[in-house]
Amino acid sequence: MPQPLLTTAAPSWRTLNEGSGAEPLVLAVDFAVSGRPESTFGDLGRLLPPSVPLRESRQPRPEQGRTFDGEDFASYWVRGVRETGRPVRAVLGYCVGGLYAARVAQLLASEQDEAPAVILLDPEPPHQAGMVADFRAAVAGLNSVLSPQESALAGQAAQEAAGQSDGVAALGAALTEVFADITGAAFARAEMPAELAGELSDAYAAFVTYIAAAAVFDPAVLWAGATALTTPAADPQARHAGRVVPVDVAHEDLLRSPATADAVTGLLDPSRPRS
Repeated sequence: MPQPLLTTAAPSWRTLNEGSGAEPLVLAVDFAVSGRPESTFGDLGRLLPPSVPLRESRQPRPEQGRTFDGEDFASYWVRGVRETGRPVRAVLGYCVGGLYAARVAQLLASEQDEAPAVILLDPEPPHQAGMVADFRAAVAGLNSVLSPQESALAGQAAQEAAGQSDGVAALGAALTEVFADITGAAFARAEMPAELAGELSDAYAAFVTYIAAAAVFDPAVLWAGATALTTPAADPQARHAGRVVPVDVAHEDLLRSPATADAVTGLLDPSRPRS
């Protein structure tokens, strides 16, 4: 799989809540895409107090050039924070974003008086089973273009790739190739623009890169001082968080639950009365 060079051509953070002034920022790390069934930090931002200055990570713009890993992602986002000149109160991370969030907070801690709090939401390290599940979900989104047989063959190819790949990076490369092949063939058969197939394949490749690159981080080390808000479906690795707070909602609803917003608000400002 071609590996892009990370650049700062596009803003590395987008504003979800403006906040009420120049107070310390609250960062949120996720790979958010429109139309996904899982809730997003955009949903959570609407439930948090308007005074919370919430910023969500944006994916770097790729260029061909060199290989990179999770440290490059973290450094890219930290540079974007430095450009604001504002301290950070907390870094939130959803799913695999929990690894990036903890690393970003660790890098920022040496540059400000108080280390940012780390709040994890159903944190999960990258693993092959999750990547295959994400692949199947991506293929399911193409049901209007793929035949049932093509969908079944794609799922079979993904499972075979998982059995033959040594590690998440190799699996990511294999899944990206399979996805590009089935998308290209299906769009050609349906006489749909090849450019659209390419855009979908590029988006999936970017997601896979984001997931696989996080494998360089050790959750047992990075999450020791973090608080994790976990649903009943949380990954077992969430136990590495220094504090685990159960939230009784479905995983896909975690970021749009008032219970989650209440818990996050309390963690951001322990003196604030809880509802």
